[in-house]
Amino acid sequence: IHGDFRTILNDTLDNSVDLIFTDPPYDRESIPLYGSMAEHAKRILKPGGSLLCYTGHYAVPEVSQLISDHLRYWWIVACKHTGASARLPGKWVFVGWKPILWFVKEGRRDNEYIADLVESTPVDKSNHDWEQSLKEASYYIEHLTDVGDMVLDPFCGSGTTCVAATRLSRKSIGIDINPDHIQTATSRIHDELQPSK
Repeated sequence: IHGDFRTILNDTLDNSVDLIFTDPPYDRESIPLYGSMAEHAKRILKPGGSLLCYTGHYAVPEVSQLISDHLRYWWIVACKHTGASARLPGKWVFVGWKPILWFVKEGRRDNEYIADLVESTPVDKSNHDWEQSLKEASYYIEHLTDVGDMVLDPFCGSGTTCVAATRLSRKSIGIDINPDHIQTATSRIHDELQPSK
């Protein structure tokens, strides 16, 4: 769906989404979007549903507080990079992993053990400059939802979350404010639904 999730999600039914898995922008100006997303998530997630979102290391305290105003903090997942580590000037750190913050509505839906470390696979970024691997999306969708459940990505970019959900026979909604991203995501999902040749 092309548009601003803050408007579009007003029409989403209460308690209708099983998992939100998303990668919002990391720039400082976008940090308030995490709070807006969590406010919607509190209403639309089913009890026991999860919100998992990537964020920049620098923003973890602020983003965590914004989301904690609406949902219950559960854990931090480490998404380990398998390519070369980036250098972060100013902090003087070799960055070898990326945080994924995990929040729940009320509590976890089950007691299944889930890994808090996932090794990503390199992505060629041809679909989107900030495209993430299918590996982590697939892992958490598989373990935090059932076949037929609803997965939401309010910052869908190139559609990685929706592609992973489709492969796992889940329903999904992807929203992005950029029409080019929506076109790319729609094309990827369409290709995923084509019978194998």
